[in-house]
Amino acid sequence: MSNELETQIDDDLFRDKVLNFFRKNKIKVFLLMFLLIVLPISLQVFLFYKDKKQEQFISRYIEAEILVNNNDKKGIQILNTIKEKGNDTIKLLAISKLTEYYINNNQKDKALQILNDAKGFDNKMFEELSEIKKVILNFDDIKESEILNISKDNKSNFKLIKTKLLYDYYLKSNQLEKAKQVQKNYK
Repeated sequence: MSNELETQIDDDLFRDKVLNFFRKNKIKVFLLMFLLIVLPISLQVFLFYKDKKQEQFISRYIEAEILVNNNDKKGIQILNTIKEKGNDTIKLLAISKLTEYYINNNQKDKALQILNDAKGFDNKMFEELSEIKKVILNFDDIKESEILNISKDNKSNFKLIKTKLLYDYYLKSNQLEKAKQVQKNYK
């Protein structure tokens, strides 16, 4: 009988300790439960929403590309919206497609404006391509110093293209000796 009494006292004592702990720390316990339950669910909902938004931008870009290929002006409007609101990858695609559209429709000024407005990307390759496109679009009016400025970078991904642009510039301006020197230096 004494063992039963001891067991009952121990159980009551343990229960009292647990209840006292919860009374003293109920806010901490509630916050911990909240963090363990609500935070992971909220994170998953946020990530799901973000992925859905990216999917919408991709589908809007594909829709715009189809519309632009069919000469529908609505595609241009969609691309302009994506250019302003999408993530960096989709923005770059939209800018490239808009530039291509304006170049193909002989609207060089609009294409240059889009390339000039496209700033703030961490993509070095895009920056180089933009510079190359600007040089090509302004090729008839460009100065030698501008082409030399983009040709300086020896670590460039587009060294061959930049060298050929410089070579073509020298041919166009009848500076055949410089053109031969550029051709010789590249080989």
